Amino acid sequence: MRRGGLSALRQADTLLAWVLLGWLGQRLGWSLASGVLPVVLWWTVRCASASASANVTGRGPVPLVLLLGAWTLLGSLPALPSGQAALVALLAASALWGGWSASLAARSGDTTPTLPGQAMGLMMGSLWLSGQWCLGPGWTDAQAVGLHLGLMAGLPLLWTALRLGRRQPLQVSVLQQTVLLAAGALLMAWPDAAGWRLAGMVLAALAWSLEVPPEPADRPLCSRVPAGLGPAVLLSTGLMAPTLGPLALQVAWGLIGLLALAWVARAGFQRGAAVPPLRRWRDAA
Repeated sequence: MRRGGLSALRQADTLLAWVLLGWLGQRLGWSLASGVLPVVLWWTVRCASASASANVTGRGPVPLVLLLGAWTLLGSLPALPSGQAALVALLAASALWGGWSASLAARSGDTTPTLPGQAMGLMMGSLWLSGQWCLGPGWTDAQAVGLHLGLMAGLPLLWTALRLGRRQPLQVSVLQQTVLLAAGALLMAWPDAAGWRLAGMVLAALAWSLEVPPEPADRPLCSRVPAGLGPAVLLSTGLMAPTLGPLALQVAWGLIGLLALAWVARAGFQRGAAVPPLRRWRDAA
């Protein structure tokens, strides 16, 4: 499969996993981490296995077997009694699906977790938990899902169209991408302001959509983050939600915003340190 088609398949697979596993988690596993555990498990397996999949599953039927196993378990859910049996089947399906998603990520070269990617996982992973918190009353589930999917799918397409329509290539640095993410995350952490949170969603999704040039492996400043950061933040949000309500998600976005600001501040410091000192008249003598 060509790289562009593989990238589109990977994004479609990721969006479907976030939405479907989140929805099933809310129905079958609300009592455990507010229903986000299937998404957390899928996400953890995907991130942890992506690098290994690049080496061991580049060819062969193993990834497809994982996907077939996941969908077989998902298809069996209506026949299972609600309760522990259905939840165990859902979690097993999430783990198998994570293995399949990891193979797609490895084949498309997406094996390095980034802060914008972790932020998008938080946004989509908490979709069913926080739809009313983020958007305010009056939004239906279908409208909330449509808005999230529209942002996740529409903004990358818009960015691609803008790049193709210009004679000069559009270049976005990691610093600019992280500034967008910081602004979006902090707006989403703002209390009792649905309009600001909606603007924050757009900025965070835009930061995720932008393609930035690869960074040197030895460069200390980058948007790379530990693979478990996003799943850990999402799981913590689910655990705190029954007690804190909307504040749990605001704290999570505040953390993402502060991390992004820390990267921006570090970038400014390193850029300043990299500028050679001005030569004095006595040095030129």
